[in-house]
Amino acid sequence: MKVRIEVARSCSLCGLCVKYCPTNVFSIKGGELEVSEDRCIYCRGCEVLCPEKALRVEMLDEGLEIEVHRALSSP
Repeated sequence: MKVRIEVARSCSLCGLCVKYCPTNVFSIKGGELEVSEDRCIYCRGCEVLCPEKALRVEMLDEGLEIEVHRALSSP
């Protein structure tokens, strides 16, 4: 899966994306947010967590669809 992750200038380097990303896409080095797009699994948790709404994740694979399923509740 290919993704593009855009980081807006409003990023304050708070580190929430670094701390909570399950695949370690983000790191802060030299006062800048570094992004390893090849590790992204498109969970988009970083978009939700970012207090500045500075992250945007876009899927680039054409024709790939994501299906969301709900867990069945127990009787």
